[in-house]
Amino acid sequence: MELNKLTLAVLAATSMILVGCGGGSSSSSDDETADDIVTPDPLAVYTDTAWSAGADELVGLTYPQNATNGDMVALKRSTGSDDSVSHTLMVAPAATKEFTAVEGVALEKDYYRDVLALPVSGTVEGEEIDTVLIATCGYEEASMIEGGEIPTRGEVGPRAVAIEEEVAIEDETQTPATLEIYLAGTDINESLAIDTGAEGGFLVDCHSLGGLSASDLSSKGTSAYEVDFFITGKHSTGEVAVFEASLIYNYENNEVTESDFAVLATDGDIIVSAVEEDPEDDFLVAMTVEDNTYLLSALESAGIKLNSDGNPFTSDTENGAVILDLIYSGENLLAVSADAGLAGADFTGGEYVMLSDGDFTRCVDQLAVNGTTVWCHDSTDEGKLIEFTAPTVPQSEVVEAPDRVSARSYEVSKEEAEQIKAELEGAGAEVEVK
Repeated sequence: MELNKLTLAVLAATSMILVGCGGGSSSSSDDETADDIVTPDPLAVYTDTAWSAGADELVGLTYPQNATNGDMVALKRSTGSDDSVSHTLMVAPAATKEFTAVEGVALEKDYYRDVLALPVSGTVEGEEIDTVLIATCGYEEASMIEGGEIPTRGEVGPRAVAIEEEVAIEDETQTPATLEIYLAGTDINESLAIDTGAEGGFLVDCHSLGGLSASDLSSKGTSAYEVDFFITGKHSTGEVAVFEASLIYNYENNEVTESDFAVLATDGDIIVSAVEEDPEDDFLVAMTVEDNTYLLSALESAGIKLNSDGNPFTSDTENGAVILDLIYSGENLLAVSADAGLAGADFTGGEYVMLSDGDFTRCVDQLAVNGTTVWCHDSTDEGKLIEFTAPTVPQSEVVEAPDRVSARSYEVSKEEAEQIKAELEGAGAEVEVK
């Protein structure tokens, strides 16, 4: 591989320099050089040492599914002084916790959002490697999450005609968003248009990737993973949508041999953002409609799982929160937004609840999870992650409907009735106990 060639070249050049210095002096030089070498201590927390406050933004974070001591994967967006936007795909080994750019990756789309990753072992150019397979989503126009617009639905008259004409024009000019896949440490990559075909339409941009599941097909005689996950974004019709992606990744040949994209749901004048898989293997998606923050299992009223008035992160009652990431840790569903704080899903109470008493109150932008260990971006120390144990989300007590017995008029025992009779008769009343 290129890394080995580079290492050999450096060693060869070093040997030539040492020989040129002469045999007598080289030993002394080696000793002095060894004394001067300082190995930096590992960082205490995952850190991007090249982070530029005010210019950089974390738009993707993930821990490779089921990995042990795996590389943390992140996606950084940087805005230049001329308002140009660039993106950097980064990994941080568990041993050093320092984020560095994935070599050989040039993210050429105007926008990217979110990442997913799988640990992969295999052979590349005759060498055994342990690395990560990373997927991200690239697109050309700013999404609603970045301030882009979506045509308003539900109108009638000339305005509705104008909207339909606008959508038709967009259909002709829009470019499908792409699912870009990279095998870190190699030059292996693939780009797939997120397109269902002529009838199903395509995804124009991405708001979130989530709900990753992968199964090894080696028991069926195939050296491949079957990979499934969900994607939210803007549909080519102008509506928001939830797509499902299904891939077959052959880890012997390091290539995607099959891919399929299916649209699961669409809707109009709303913002659909973060997506995650529910316990029934279907999707859960965060949605914002004006002053309400929802969690849905379908883009319709029947799918409402949570409904919070306003923004649970800020207590703003006039604007809902755009939740940027959702993760499950056990039975606890956690959420973050662009506002600091960690929210949990109170499914029995039917709303988002804010969680307190931990460093996670500083969480912002993105989450990653490995079992009960969770990481988030630190709002007070940008470019660093907070690591914490997933808190238990308190669930409201279930209030059972009163049964027919408890709903009846109060009835007393015969002994209680006799006592009441005696007290009343003592007051001069005539009482008959039946």
